[in-house]
Amino acid sequence: GLRSAARVDVAAGASTRGNILESSRIQPAAEFDRYSIVREWQTGQLLHVRVQVEEEEARPRGNLNLAYRKKIVVTPFHVRSSPQLDDVDNIATRLPQELLRRLSGSGKFLGKDSPYVIAPGASGPATDLAAVRRIATMHDAQFVIAGEIVDASKFGKPAYYGLIKKDARRIEIAFYVYDGLSGALIARRTAVAEGVGEQRVGRDKPFGSASFAATPFGGAILRALDEGVDQIAQDLAPLPFMAKVVQVQGERVFIDAGSTSSVAPGDQLVVYRADPRQQVYGSDPLAPLGTVEAPVGTLSIVQVQPGFAIGKIDPPASAKQVSAGDLVRFDVALAPAEKDADR
Repeated sequence: GLRSAARVDVAAGASTRGNILESSRIQPAAEFDRYSIVREWQTGQLLHVRVQVEEEEARPRGNLNLAYRKKIVVTPFHVRSSPQLDDVDNIATRLPQELLRRLSGSGKFLGKDSPYVIAPGASGPATDLAAVRRIATMHDAQFVIAGEIVDASKFGKPAYYGLIKKDARRIEIAFYVYDGLSGALIARRTAVAEGVGEQRVGRDKPFGSASFAATPFGGAILRALDEGVDQIAQDLAPLPFMAKVVQVQGERVFIDAGSTSSVAPGDQLVVYRADPRQQVYGSDPLAPLGTVEAPVGTLSIVQVQPGFAIGKIDPPASAKQVSAGDLVRFDVALAPAEKDADR
């Protein structure tokens, strides 16, 4: 129970009609291998089970998941000067695939890769927000990650008080993180690393392999990639988890996030309805900045499958206002200390 150091995350707000809306989840800090069922009963479609455990037999959870896994999609990276990288195995697609593997391996993200390149603008990030939104929609992603290989030049690095120069090579990678819903740029990061010694990698060395990492320039690329992974994780950590309503059956609401996203029965999320009549525009009348959203109600999760979850909305009358395409969010963000502890 709560006295056994369970973790509780809660955020409360109000709808335009004054109804209290709440995001919440409770996670136990301990697990029990043995238990006995004391009572079972049913109310409507909900089955209740009361169990008895001995707190002395509690086993601390080795990896308490503090956050939902957010869905991301990674696109191929633009290469500013292809001849510079003719010795590296298909870096335009291999590097983002390795980026995706490392982000997914952190346990904080669910990732997919897209075959479609987001063309960078003159200053770096894409200006075609509609293209970003299309890719996010195609892959059911909350965030879109693109990038650019800016430089992979060779140079002589001064050594021994400038008396000689050693062969060296520099890698510069720009990472662009976009909001999939609006297409807006969330973060722009740059990572730079250098490798001293043999300047070529060799296309016979698979990207990210041990033989690749053993080369001076291959190792530099992976160090820059690790820096980008850390920066992206930090940028996305404070942003709320979001999923979409995919189906409504009476009072039951289906969302496109389940146990693989760390959604669990008992979690509560807030349902938002976007009003397409209230699009907000900036200086460009053809590119909307986003759409005004209104909170509808609180969705309490009652059943979870790997790829989706089912919940009931409160107040029940609000279910008539919910339809496929609406959004659900968990509006609790990690505090800085918690993010650092979770890394």
